[in-house]
Amino acid sequence: MNTQTNTYSTGLGIKATTLLTTLAGAGRHVFTTAEAHALLGGSRSATYKLLHDLVQGGWLHALDKGRYLIVPLEAGPERRFTIHEFRLAQHLAPEGYIAYWTALHHHGLTEQIPRDIWVVSPRRRQPVTLLGVTYNFITLHPRKRFGIATVWIEGYPVAIANLEKSVVDALDHPEYCGGIAEVAKTLVTAIEERGANPERLSEYALRMQNGALLKRLGYLTERLSLPMGDCAAQWRSALSGGRALLDPGRPANGPVDTRWRLCVNVSDAEIQGWQEG
Repeated sequence: MNTQTNTYSTGLGIKATTLLTTLAGAGRHVFTTAEAHALLGGSRSATYKLLHDLVQGGWLHALDKGRYLIVPLEAGPERRFTIHEFRLAQHLAPEGYIAYWTALHHHGLTEQIPRDIWVVSPRRRQPVTLLGVTYNFITLHPRKRFGIATVWIEGYPVAIANLEKSVVDALDHPEYCGGIAEVAKTLVTAIEERGANPERLSEYALRMQNGALLKRLGYLTERLSLPMGDCAAQWRSALSGGRALLDPGRPANGPVDTRWRLCVNVSDAEIQGWQEG
């Protein structure tokens, strides 16, 4: 994942210098309006104005209402700096984790480079564009929030879906991963090339309690001849009633696979064609 770069104007007053050097010196690269006011004292309106001016001058980035990211002070006279998108995602959703297409790319499960960053967040919020990158926030039921690993980016911990959970999340919501054909490729890559644990993958899939997910997983593993042992029997015993769509982002047009209770609305050429040659 590439880092993002920007250029800033220069010039700080005494209060601004005190605020930024004190917070940065304490390792507080993200802070709130309340914390700034407590440090500076004076009136709240003066604090609001100072923060507004620092944002306009490029010394701060507004991450959310009342939350700010400090542009590194060592950025030099031109205020040129870099910061990894994953770090920004963690600041934007401190209790969230990197997921879907972004996690698939991180684990080497897709050759596609997603333009946006996908984040599972505990609360609903609109997409945010920061430094030219759009961050999309997806809210999941608490039971689906597991299988999270920690990676270190630029010396800071960032939460991300682990290998098997990345695949399961993609089967849960193919629309956030480029569609089911792309998810099929990641499933094969995970099992045949990246050493995904079949038992853990099955455990995670069952834990999600989503019948549509199990139907997609069962259909794809059989269609793609993936070695999953006796897992298919467990998935079939947990299937929900009714028919699900193989790709929820497409119209419900196509044959029905009665074994998996699935409307196959994507052609074999798309699901398997990439394996040819």
